[in-house]
Amino acid sequence: MRRALCSHLPTKIGEAVEIPQLESNHLISVLRLKAGDTIEILDGSGKSAQASLFHQGKSLFAKLTSEPAGKLELQSNPLHLSMAILKGDAMEWVIEKAVELGVRSLTPFESEFSVVDVRKKGAEVFQERWQKIADQALKQCGRLSRMTIELPTTFENILLKKTQLIWLDESLASTPAVSHWNENYLSNIADQVIGKISEGLEPELLIGPEGGFSPQEKNRLLQPSKKEIKRAHAGAAILRAETAAIFGISVFTCKMKK
Repeated sequence: MRRALCSHLPTKIGEAVEIPQLESNHLISVLRLKAGDTIEILDGSGKSAQASLFHQGKSLFAKLTSEPAGKLELQSNPLHLSMAILKGDAMEWVIEKAVELGVRSLTPFESEFSVVDVRKKGAEVFQERWQKIADQALKQCGRLSRMTIELPTTFENILLKKTQLIWLDESLASTPAVSHWNENYLSNIADQVIGKISEGLEPELLIGPEGGFSPQEKNRLLQPSKKEIKRAHAGAAILRAETAAIFGISVFTCKMKK
C-alpha cells in the first residue's frame, strides 16, 4: 500500500488530515493516485492508519478509514549514529540503510579530514535534504518511527553527547594480533553496552570520515575523560566508512533482537 508521512494522525475514523505539499505532489504526480484511493498515513512516531484521499480546494486530504495503531515490528532501536559527513552518494546511502536497520537518530559531523564543507550551503540545507532521504526510506521499508537527522555539527560536540560512545576504529584492524574474538571486537563491546541501556545510557556508534580521524582527533578520543569512550574494531579487514557504519549498525541490531 502507498504511504504518506503527515505531521499528525486524527484520532477517529472519518476525521481528516491535510497531506503536506511535498507528499501530495509525490502521491498525485509520481504515483498517479486520485480522490477515493486508499493509502496508509503515518505520523513518524510509531502509528499509522488507512485513509481515503480527497481534494478540498487545491489541497489534498486523507480521511481515516481505520483506527490509528502501532506495530511491534520495524520500529527504531535505541541505537544512535554519529557519522562523519561523506561525499555525495555515500552519505545518502548510509542514511537510507540506517533507516532500514532501525537507527533512532543520525548526527552528521565535520572532522579534520572531511571533504564536504557544509558551511558553503549552510548546515540547515544539508539537514533538510538528508531528512527527506530518511523519510522516503521510512515509507519504503515499512518502518513507522522516523529517524531524526540532527543538524550537522563538529567533532568536539559529538564528544559532549550524553550517550555511550562506541568508536569503530579502523586502525585496530591493522594490528597483527587482532582477531574476531579480541576483547575489542565490536560484537563483544556491543554486549557490554547493551547491558547498560536499562540504566538510561543509549549506545551511539561513532564512524570517522573516508580518510579516518586525524592524529589530533584520535588523541582526543583516547584521552581519559568523564565520558567513557569504548574503542572497537570490525575484524582484520579495513572497511570503507560507509561499510563500517552498516556493519556496526547490523551488529547492534542483531544483538538487541536476541
